[in-house]
Amino acid sequence: MPEPTIEQESIISRRSIIEGVVGLGMLILAFIAIASSDVSGDRTHRFWTALVIFYALVAYTVDRLYSGISFKDARRAFTIVLHWFGIFAAMLLIYFFAKAGRVANADIGLTYGLILALGTFLSGVHSNWRLMVVGGALGLGTAGVAFIEAYLWVLFGIAALSLLVFVIGSKFAKSIKLPTDD
Repeated sequence: MPEPTIEQESIISRRSIIEGVVGLGMLILAFIAIASSDVSGDRTHRFWTALVIFYALVAYTVDRLYSGISFKDARRAFTIVLHWFGIFAAMLLIYFFAKAGRVANADIGLTYGLILALGTFLSGVHSNWRLMVVGGALGLGTAGVAFIEAYLWVLFGIAALSLLVFVIGSKFAKSIKLPTDD
């Protein structure tokens, strides 16, 4: 049995720090989009579109890094594209409902946030647990924004908690050798 390296022995590895930073970045961008939509739901539609594309690219990358499947596997890539296209289509419908006056502009950010949270969580269910953490944290953050007036501290707390889950989950995943990890 080979000796464990210093990186394997440490509680926080470089890889788990990178995973945490990427997850935290995803959450921060989504929280900014939710807060911006409170001001102008119509003007933030492009930002939400870009955010869905960014989340889809991260989901694809995470799937490829941890599944061990080559980048040439077109069927799996097609499934990921269809999943995120469905998320985008749901957001587009909400946008059209808001333009038609069926959904209040103030509710667009919350609705987009929930759709993105659900899509990210389900992407994690099908590929990697890290996306489940981001989706769950985004869902909790969206709920916090909906019910708490001074929601900045709630979002900060949820982001910090999800970063902790990334670090602990990464360590736990290594010890039980989850199939989605190296």
